[in-house]
Amino acid sequence: MVGWKSVLLGCFAVQVVVNLVFYGFPSIVFSVLIPDFLYWKIAWSLPVFIILYFLLAAFSLYYLGISPSLRRGKLSGYLYFAVGAVGSIGVLLKFTWGEEPIFQVAFFLWLLSSLLGVLALYLLEETIPEPISAAIIAFIGISAFVSATTAQWIIADYYVHVNANGSIPENATVIVAYPENVSPPNATG
Repeated sequence: MVGWKSVLLGCFAVQVVVNLVFYGFPSIVFSVLIPDFLYWKIAWSLPVFIILYFLLAAFSLYYLGISPSLRRGKLSGYLYFAVGAVGSIGVLLKFTWGEEPIFQVAFFLWLLSSLLGVLALYLLEETIPEPISAAIIAFIGISAFVSATTAQWIIADYYVHVNANGSIPENATVIVAYPENVSPPNATG
C-alpha cells in the first residue's frame, strides 16, 4: 500500500526544490492565471500574491502536522495544489519552448506534483510528523521569500521579451547576447 503521507510530503518537497532552482515559477504562473487586461495594472502586487500562494502550502502543512486539523489542512492544500496545477497547465499551453525544454520539464514536474498532491490529500487519513512538517514549512518560507523578492525583475523581463512582440522602436537600445561592433552613425569609411 502506498504511504500517502510520504507522497504528499514528496510533492511539497519537489515543488520547493523546483522553485528554489527556478525561482521565477510563481511569477510566470500568475502571468497566466491573471487576465492580461488586469495583469499589468496589478503587477506591482505580484510579490503579495506569491507570498499568499506559498502561505496556502504552509497553512496546509501546519494543520496537517503541527496543529492537527485534517479538514483545514486538506482545504489549504487543495487550494495550493489547484492553483499550481491550473497555472502549470496554462503555462505549458501558452508558451512555445524551442530552445529551453528544461523549463517545460520543470513546469511538467510542477503539474505532476500538484496533481499527485491533490490525490494524496484526498486519500490522507493521518497527520504528518511535526518535525517534518516544520522543516518543509521553513523551506517553503525561503522559497516564497526568494520568489517574492525577484518577482518585479521577472515581470519586467517577461514584459519585454514575451509581450513586446516586435513593438520595440527602431531607435531603442537593445542588449543582445553576442554584441557586434558597429560603426557610429555619422562615421565614414
